[in-house]
Amino acid sequence: MKKFFLNLKIRTKLSAVLLAAVIIPALSIGLAFSSDFRDIVISNTISQAQKSSAAASPVLRALAIRVQNVANDLSSSAYYQDLFLSAAPADFTEAADSSPAQNFLTKVHAYQAEGYQTRIYIDLPEDADFFAGPASSVFAPLTQAKGRYWYGIFQGSSLDHLFCPSSYLGPLEAKTYGDSAYIRRFSFLFRGKVCSGYLTIYYSSDIYRQALGENLTFPKGVSYLINDRNQIIAETDVARAATYRVDYQQITSYLESSNAFVEKKVLGADVYAAFYKIPGPAWYLVTIIPKSSLIDQGNRIILRYLGIILACIVGGVFIAELLAGSIVRRIRRVSRQMSQVKAGDTPAPLPPSPYGDEIGQLVSSYNYMADRINELVAEQKRISEEKTIAEFNALQAQINPHFLYNTMDLIHWTAQARQYDKVSRIVMDLSRFYKLTLSKKDPISTIEDEIEHASTYVRLQNMRFDDAIDLVVDVPDAIGSCRIPKLTLQPILENAVLHGIREKDPPTGTIVITAWEDDAIYLLISDDGIGMDQAQIDRLLTCTPMSRSRGANVAIYNIHSRLQLLYGPEYGLSYRSEPGRGTEVTLRIPKTRV
Repeated sequence: MKKFFLNLKIRTKLSAVLLAAVIIPALSIGLAFSSDFRDIVISNTISQAQKSSAAASPVLRALAIRVQNVANDLSSSAYYQDLFLSAAPADFTEAADSSPAQNFLTKVHAYQAEGYQTRIYIDLPEDADFFAGPASSVFAPLTQAKGRYWYGIFQGSSLDHLFCPSSYLGPLEAKTYGDSAYIRRFSFLFRGKVCSGYLTIYYSSDIYRQALGENLTFPKGVSYLINDRNQIIAETDVARAATYRVDYQQITSYLESSNAFVEKKVLGADVYAAFYKIPGPAWYLVTIIPKSSLIDQGNRIILRYLGIILACIVGGVFIAELLAGSIVRRIRRVSRQMSQVKAGDTPAPLPPSPYGDEIGQLVSSYNYMADRINELVAEQKRISEEKTIAEFNALQAQINPHFLYNTMDLIHWTAQARQYDKVSRIVMDLSRFYKLTLSKKDPISTIEDEIEHASTYVRLQNMRFDDAIDLVVDVPDAIGSCRIPKLTLQPILENAVLHGIREKDPPTGTIVITAWEDDAIYLLISDDGIGMDQAQIDRLLTCTPMSRSRGANVAIYNIHSRLQLLYGPEYGLSYRSEPGRGTEVTLRIPKTRV
């Protein structure tokens, strides 16, 4: 441990001492009280939830009472009383045109502006004139209500009123009027017969949802209203309400024991749950807070505490910087220069130190070392350049000589056949071929000369193979003057002829040479030969010493190597080919002109 500490940097040592003085007591306090933080958060959140639930309960009850008051107000109007509550049966058609009817409709429209839609379903014939009169927007035949869930509830029970969630209403009904309703059942006399009717006040459940959201919003928690038929009236989160749904009968049993939060399991998860009864509509307010979310809040407090510790650490590092002062800066300057040398950069001498201390002596020793390294690097560069030239000449000397042998053989057999004109053309093209190759000592030619050289090669091969190869050249004149190593294109065409086109059945085909200029000069040589797979391409460009000794892929490998030796690893050849579909060779060289 002592050796490890002594090997640390000066700044690290100073920082470690200061940080230890901050971190050790801070962490000790944090670890000692971490569980207490969580307990405090849980206790405070539950207390807040209890207060919020208690405050939300009368708000929700007031909203339900408000809907009942709307129904009470409408049912107490003179028009409603005359139609349904008077001892003598009313004449519906006559009453529809009365002054009380107009007052009743005025009230209905006023409540409609507040978000309460009124619909009164009565057991009269659908073709009654009453439904076509001024009250048609409020009254409807009872047949429109039959088949709805809430109607079935009334028919199967002795209820005289009902608060309906959206699940009790028909889809069109909820969409047209509102997704919640308060419905009151009544009876009246019509032509000596007792008939049924339903006063329905539609409204949006958002009034409950808003009250829940304003009073009962907890991280990952949910609050919802549930009625005695286990139907959710409104909720703060639909998915969580479904996940943490508690049965109405269970709620009743919990309320018998406690009105505070209880800890229980819902679907295997530990939660805190509170239940409050909403008098009047017989609803229960359920608030569920997962225990995990409370633990997360406690963890966040711990993280804030750790953030404070981190701020102290940063402050300690800053103080350590100030204390290290000029000592660390001077050593860092030397270390930075030496790191650059380690990374491969040329060492640059430092300004001479005006101080004679140990750091000044270190600067002086470094400057001496930098001068010696620069001398060695210059010598090594000279040797490397000479080696590169030697390697280039050696690679150029390895260009495949078989073409000359084959051409001389062609001359021999053509002469034997007494085709002296053809012999003359072969000799002239062969002379031109080698004149382009050997005419100058400079190993660099132009693209224009290289294309002529390659074209001459194809003509000679066509004399040998009975014009089996078509050569198409489409190279802009401006690119023709660009510089390129000699014997670059001809071996590529030779490879396309001998190993691509000549292995087809029949052994004929086309070679196309195109070029363009972008960030560099690009030449594309494509053929319609037999193609090759990726393994063959890899062997072409990564020719091993053993394969070179056997003569395999030598020319292509040498071209690629020469280009990279001359211009760098970003230049050279790249192949794209598929078996049976030909080959494309892209040659990339820098933009240099004669």
